[in-house]
Amino acid sequence: MTHFGLEQIALLLGIVGFACFAGPIVMRLTGRAQAEPFGSGKSLRSPLWWAGFLLTIAAIFLQRMASQQGG
Repeated sequence: MTHFGLEQIALLLGIVGFACFAGPIVMRLTGRAQAEPFGSGKSLRSPLWWAGFLLTIAAIFLQRMASQQGG
């Protein structure tokens, strides 16, 4: 049985959060998606951006908890 510690969960959340941020950027760079007009602010309103933001915050919080517990 595999036991995941807070460090592993934080790392996983950080990777998923980064993927939520980087996914649309990679799609735009490869030409699979169009960029929003300059100054539209659509990227800040997208659910994927907010998911990445919240997952990254959760990863940072869990990593701090793990470091305080002595790892």
